Amino acid sequence: MKKNSNPSKLQDEIQLGREFAKSKDYKKAESIFLGILKKQPMADVYNDLGMTYADSGDFGAAEFCFKKALKINPDYLEASLNLSILYNNLGFQKKSKPIYERLKKYGAKSKGAADPLLLSKIANLYAEIGDLFHGVGENREAVEAYEKAVSYQPDYVDVQTKLAVAYRELGKKTKALETLKKIRKRAHRYAPYWMALGVTYYAQKKMKQAHESWKKALQIDPENSSAKAYLRLFEK
Repeated sequence: MKKNSNPSKLQDEIQLGREFAKSKDYKKAESIFLGILKKQPMADVYNDLGMTYADSGDFGAAEFCFKKALKINPDYLEASLNLSILYNNLGFQKKSKPIYERLKKYGAKSKGAADPLLLSKIANLYAEIGDLFHGVGENREAVEAYEKAVSYQPDYVDVQTKLAVAYRELGKKTKALETLKKIRKRAHRYAPYWMALGVTYYAQKKMKQAHESWKKALQIDPENSSAKAYLRLFEK
């Protein structure tokens, strides 16, 4: 297979394709990525092309590209996550679960990476998987995904909050509250945190604390309709 003799030019082409995809000019992005792949089959480019197809609604082509990326590099975490996300979006949870089981094994390998940007990217992808599982009521799997995300980025208050919600919905109210209390200082100005804390207190029948939490959420976000609705529970 012919290799590209100018790595710098190749990276420029890849970046240009990504910029076209980001600006939703999918045809131009597709043309650039296909041109690169004719010269050199690269897992990264197949993944980029898969994302382009997924965003433009060509899910069959997206699946093909993610699979091609994984054939080239079976340990490609991002392609595995993207394929899992694609299957979840299409309602193919049975196809998604085996991929997710493999993803959990990748953690030990990936965690050795020192690049903070890479760790952040991995954490965000796991958080997205958690969102998808939570959205279809698969809270056990959501917890596993959020825990993975938190293991890479413990400072992500939004993911910690989602993890606590998933714990609570699994019936682990004490674990949920413990998780929320650990991030209380860092979440001081984050309204969704106070909403989640209030619901957790309410589930434990701690009405005073629930009321205070929802008031705090409303102070941070005066237009928060959920906070307003929950506070009406305490009106006589």
